[in-house]
Order: sequence, then C-alpha cells, then structure tokens
Amino acid sequence: MELLSRFAVGAAAAVLGATLGAVPATASTLIVDGECDTPLGGIGSYWDFRCSASASGGTGSYHYSWEQHLPFLWFYVDQGPTATGYCSWGMTVGVRVTVVSGAETTTRDIRFDCHH
Repeated sequence: MELLSRFAVGAAAAVLGATLGAVPATASTLIVDGECDTPLGGIGSYWDFRCSASASGGTGSYHYSWEQHLPFLWFYVDQGPTATGYCSWGMTVGVRVTVVSGAETTTRDIRFDCHH
C-alpha cells in the first residue's frame, strides 16, 4: 500500500507541476523607440552623433542606458533619454538603448550611417 501511495503522490505532483508550468508569463507593456543622426558634422574622420529614445508603458519612471552595439562609435556619456558621441565617418554603426521601468526591461537596437 505504501508503494501505491507514493506513486499517487508523485503522479499528482507531476500533474500539478505540468499545470503550473503551462501558465503563460505576463506580457511586457514597456515599448521603446529611438533614432540617431549626425546633424552637427565632424572634424576629419570623426562625426558627432545624437541619439534619442522614448518609452511608453511600463510601471512608472524610466531609466535609460546606452551602449555601443556595432563598432566605430564612442559615447561621450550615458545621458538618459538622449545620448551623444562620435563615430567614424562613412561607417554604418549601431547603438543599443536599454530602458528599465519597474520590473520590466526592454532594449532597442538602432543602426545609422555616420555621415551628413
């Protein structure tokens, strides 16, 4: 009888685990959009760029962080919803902006040509 009881408990736990595992995760409501351009020109083979991002959804305030995603660009400083830096003229470059709002995190990759 003890073996049958252990089997019944194990089967019930397996069914419960499968049921709980099937619950879908909550969909993210955080949406991020952004763009970059080189409106200021440059000196020699380096051009200044400016990026801006906007977020909607989430659960409150937004924290923005920027990083190089494709080579040949450098940020002056991580600056919130806008960021500036310089890139190698004539190259296609890219950045990644990450936005955190409450427990949600979303990233957006932005590619642009470094020229005017």
